[in-house]
Amino acid sequence: MSVHFVVSGRPCSASGFLFDKDGTLLTFDHWRAVMAERARRIAAALRLTELEHAALRRFMGLDPARPEDATGGLIPVPRADAEEATALYLAKDGKGERAKMRSLVARAFREVDEAFPFERYLRPTPGAEEGLRAIRRAGGRTAIVTHDAGAAAQHHLAALGWAELLDAVIGLEMCAERKPSPEPLLTACRALRLAPGETVMVGDTASDLAAGRAAGCQLTVGVLTGLGKEEDLAPVADAVLPDLTAVEFL
Repeated sequence: MSVHFVVSGRPCSASGFLFDKDGTLLTFDHWRAVMAERARRIAAALRLTELEHAALRRFMGLDPARPEDATGGLIPVPRADAEEATALYLAKDGKGERAKMRSLVARAFREVDEAFPFERYLRPTPGAEEGLRAIRRAGGRTAIVTHDAGAAAQHHLAALGWAELLDAVIGLEMCAERKPSPEPLLTACRALRLAPGETVMVGDTASDLAAGRAAGCQLTVGVLTGLGKEEDLAPVADAVLPDLTAVEFL
């Protein structure tokens, strides 16, 4: 079923909506606390000293001089890359062989996925929940296409009470390639049983929107609630919006 909406004064209709997660539907606010808990678990497993723990925190993006920065270091980095970088850091620091560190780090990240109180920290971007509910009421289909792990994304949706608002979640581990490759978006389209030309891609980075263009989405919409600046998004966007409240669902 087609959903009718207006973007930048342009009447549009689409059957499916593909969303990036962090910076698009969610702010980055929760990531400082998540990264701090990951560092704490790694430090406990390796019995790091306070100085070593502090150094690990800084490496992972928790700069004490910038306590409000939720986009530094490894925080905005794709999940698999963050795990690999942390394992390499620990191995180079003499904490153990790289493969062993990779296993330890992956376990710590999974434990945080399962135990972290996401409901206390997750913050939707303006218009995100309202937009998802409007799409659902109109009979449209929705998917998240994220660089995060699929299981972690599912935890986030459950914590927000959004599980019934998303038809599919495409995590990093589900595809051989990542955005800006079209593969994750094409995987999402197959899950939604829609052709790419029936869908809209919404994201906060140029790689999100380039993936949408490459996949053949009918519309690519950039939002300025995450990492991308307008000048970065404009070349690959049909529209760049301050946030999702600028989409008018009819």
